[in-house]
Amino acid sequence: MLSRAIRSQLAFSDHFLSHCYYKQSRKFSGNNLKNFRVTGCVAAPFTPFRENGDINFDKFGESADYFNNNNIPYAFVNGTVGEGMSMTVDERKESAEAWVKVAKGKVKIILHVGANNIRDSQELARHGSSIGVDAIASLCPSFFKPANEEIVTECISEIAGAAPDLPFFYYSIDYLTGINVDPSKILQRARDRVPNLVGVKHTSKEVRKVYNSSLVDPSRFQVLMGTEAEFLPYFSLGFDFPVTLPYMGTLFYNLKTAHDSGDKHTALKIQARMFELDTIRGKYGAGIEVAKAMFGIISEIDVGPVRLPITKLTTDTYQLLKSDLVAFGPVN
Repeated sequence: MLSRAIRSQLAFSDHFLSHCYYKQSRKFSGNNLKNFRVTGCVAAPFTPFRENGDINFDKFGESADYFNNNNIPYAFVNGTVGEGMSMTVDERKESAEAWVKVAKGKVKIILHVGANNIRDSQELARHGSSIGVDAIASLCPSFFKPANEEIVTECISEIAGAAPDLPFFYYSIDYLTGINVDPSKILQRARDRVPNLVGVKHTSKEVRKVYNSSLVDPSRFQVLMGTEAEFLPYFSLGFDFPVTLPYMGTLFYNLKTAHDSGDKHTALKIQARMFELDTIRGKYGAGIEVAKAMFGIISEIDVGPVRLPITKLTTDTYQLLKSDLVAFGPVN
């Protein structure tokens, strides 16, 4: 057993190295952050699981190829649909490492590091920096909920400060976390306190909150709109870069191309197809288990089951869903 003196010395060394790492990161943060802008669709990949619940790392390369072949330049890794909150810290590190490896030269990585305690988020943020992700994002701990915008700002300052060399997005998903604060006020409060804050990943059913956030220092902050199907309406409010589901990638790309070229007729047709696809998901409950099954059917990539407390579709429901998607036709 190590003596108390040796343990104390090792603890001091760890603290010292961590402090040196922080200072080194701060030194280079300006260069990494100055020109960071998301350009194009961001999609949240589903984490492939085996039937026994283990992560199936054999399928990560196929998912990265799907992103690359379907006009999706960014992956929001270990997010909500990736079931990051149902994974251990070690599993999330391994998932992040696998994505960085398979995505090299194909897809940029925005890594979600949110957890139900700040120290796990800080550990995941530091790890993301060490393996070379392009940016990080984090929601706030939500079992014990921050009561107001000031406390949320303190939380994200602590998390973002663990990886000051990386662009940081505050992840607002109020209908799941129950943290009902105004993200625009957080951006205002954090502007001078969180140097690497570059925007908000906003998954909300309250459009006004999203719009107000877009008005706060638009030359610095981007609002990444989390939506499954409503793209044209958000274009009118200036939201060009959604965070969506992978099987929407090519549809979004074609919609954006038509919209930007002034082809309103084609854009409306594609938007209608997106609504139709989203209606199919809603028919079976609209949950992550449905979206994951849809991705597997559409992509022909076996991403496996979901983890409890989410429950997998029954065989009968899966077959009905598959029949509807076959009737829908190619997703492009």
